[in-house]
Amino acid sequence: MRIFVIYMLFLLSVVFICSGTAQNKIGSSAPNFEGKTFKGKEIKLSDYLGKVVLIDFWASWCPPCREEMPALIKFYRSHKNLNFQIIAVNIDDHIENANHFVDDLFPPPPFPLIADKDKHIPSLFNIKAMPSTILIDKKGTIRYWHSGFKKTYSRDFNKELTQLLKEK
Repeated sequence: MRIFVIYMLFLLSVVFICSGTAQNKIGSSAPNFEGKTFKGKEIKLSDYLGKVVLIDFWASWCPPCREEMPALIKFYRSHKNLNFQIIAVNIDDHIENANHFVDDLFPPPPFPLIADKDKHIPSLFNIKAMPSTILIDKKGTIRYWHSGFKKTYSRDFNKELTQLLKEK
C-alpha cells in the first residue's frame, strides 16, 4: 500500500510538472506582459507585435548570464536595422546589483531592460533556467527556446532570426 501511495504521488507530481511546463512553449502564443524598464519607461510585449522579439531572462548573479549579455549586445547591434527587438528581463532581488552589472558593460545594452524583482514575467513563461532566451515571431508565437548559454547560441540566434524575418 505504501509503495502504491508513493507511486501515485510520483505520477501526480509528473502530471503537475508536465502540465506547468507544457504551456508557453514552442508553438503557443507568448503571454503579453507589462514592465518598467531600468529607465522608467512602461513597455508591453504587445508593443512589438509585427516584429521578431527575443526575450532574455537574466540575473547579475548568474555566470552564464554575465557571459551572454555582451553577446546579446553584439547580436542586437548587428541586427538592429531589421524588424527585430530584444527585451531583457532581469530578476535580481536588488536592482542595484543589476545596475552595477549593466554599468560595467561597454557598450551598454541598446535594448530595453525590464526590472522584475517579483519574477512575475518569468512565471508567465514558466522559466526554469537562467538565462532563458525565447524567440517570438511577428504574430506573437513562441518559436525557439534556449536554456542556459553556449557560445554557439549566437550562431543559432542568427539562423533562427533570419528564418523568422522571412516569414510574413
